Amino acid sequence: MASIKVSGFSSAALDYKIIYFDNQQSPTAAIQENVTGGSGKWYSIKIDNKSGDKIYARLADASAPTLGATPSDWTFWVKANTVYTFEIPGGASFTQGLNLWTTLNETPLDNNPPASNGCIVTVVCS
Repeated sequence: MASIKVSGFSSAALDYKIIYFDNQQSPTAAIQENVTGGSGKWYSIKIDNKSGDKIYARLADASAPTLGATPSDWTFWVKANTVYTFEIPGGASFTQGLNLWTTLNETPLDNNPPASNGCIVTVVCS
């Protein structure tokens, strides 16, 4: 079963959140909705693909996303048994809410879950 954890940190210099999406046991393609609780920027995404198949990690700026109907604004392809990290130093803005999900196929509206062993996705946001 997929699980998501959100941790917030605040300092005089920067407020940020770390989103940790563990989609390993019984992987699902279900959308993790509004994971930050509002608008902001995301700065990095780390995708640890533990499955034997490629996967697609997807982020969308949407208020009410629907799996198989809401296209992602950002899509990341990750080879089997590989870890990729993508960083945007200035951040990418989202205004409605940051939504996160992973799928098995490239098709923009794919709703197939990743293969067995799934993946872990970590996103750093403000």
